[in-house]
Amino acid sequence: MAQQQQFCNVDPRIWQECAGDSFTVPKLHSRVYYFPLGHLQHSPITPNIQTLSLLRPFILCTVSSIDFLADLETDQIFAKLLLTPVIDATVVPIEASNQEDNGDRVVSYAKTISKSDANNGGGFYVPRACANSIFPPLDLTTPLSSQELSVTDVCGVVWTIRHVHGWHPKRHLLTTGWTAFVKKKHLVGGDTLVFIKKSAGKIFVGIRRHNMSAAASKITEKTVIDAVELAKTNTPFEVMCYPRVDGFDFVVEDKVVENAIKVNWNTGMRVTHKVKGGSIFHGTISAFSHPSTHPWRMLRVEWDEPNVSRNLKRVSPWQVKPDVSIPLLHQQFPLNLDGMLGVRQNHFSGSTSSNSLKDRFI
Repeated sequence: MAQQQQFCNVDPRIWQECAGDSFTVPKLHSRVYYFPLGHLQHSPITPNIQTLSLLRPFILCTVSSIDFLADLETDQIFAKLLLTPVIDATVVPIEASNQEDNGDRVVSYAKTISKSDANNGGGFYVPRACANSIFPPLDLTTPLSSQELSVTDVCGVVWTIRHVHGWHPKRHLLTTGWTAFVKKKHLVGGDTLVFIKKSAGKIFVGIRRHNMSAAASKITEKTVIDAVELAKTNTPFEVMCYPRVDGFDFVVEDKVVENAIKVNWNTGMRVTHKVKGGSIFHGTISAFSHPSTHPWRMLRVEWDEPNVSRNLKRVSPWQVKPDVSIPLLHQQFPLNLDGMLGVRQNHFSGSTSSNSLKDRFI
């Protein structure tokens, strides 16, 4: 008996609005660096030292295909990338391209669910900006006005939910149909709903889970090691990418990585980091390792701001920028760029201790 499919395809525009800026989708046919260590960090289990010693630092690949998907059970979106190792970097690749653009414009609004929103029998408070930009207009001059909304989730299921405006003070609420949606989707306080409207007026809804453990559990040491083993034989391999606010992209455009590696990073250098969402943090590099071995999270940074995530104590060079307002007083060392970019022939120089790599999970 054939196994039932556990996922469905999602419109790329709807998918990207649900993901927000938590994941950068590479262009089809573009060249990227795949970082196995970064891939493994999306797993909830701390890897053993033996596994870390087996991982190659980085693999130059071409993005051969991209599938935008959603889990049928949880509505969790993810992207499946087919990566083909680059054997000869001198060969001119096919021109990179974005997904097909049919000219359909979308608008979206995201709201984090409160505990009262998620309570069974209650309603969902809709911010005015969301109602005005996503929902059809209501007659707001009457004491109580309402409409039936047809909202499609990322798996294609249509939900009928009543949108009401009224009471005192006047506010927008989702009422009838909301409780059934909460129960079916297992929504809890802290999850985020993303309402999306296409230019024709069709409304969609996506979910960003506060607890990503279900998605993370699907990334194991074996899935990462299998990818690395296939790459060794220049065989295309698949990776699943789950957008998450506190995660780092482990598939990164080649030029982004290479330009970052050209910077002469050194202790004492001031850097900035733009957080997904718009905030900018400022800090000072306190330690680093040479990029020709493992550039992934090679920089240790002491941040000025007290509320910086522990996950940012170590960052990769392409995640920060030198603070140009601070003069560079000295260079710690002249980088051997060929050592890093030797990956183009799939050769790697240098070595990094397993304990040092394990420290990058902190």
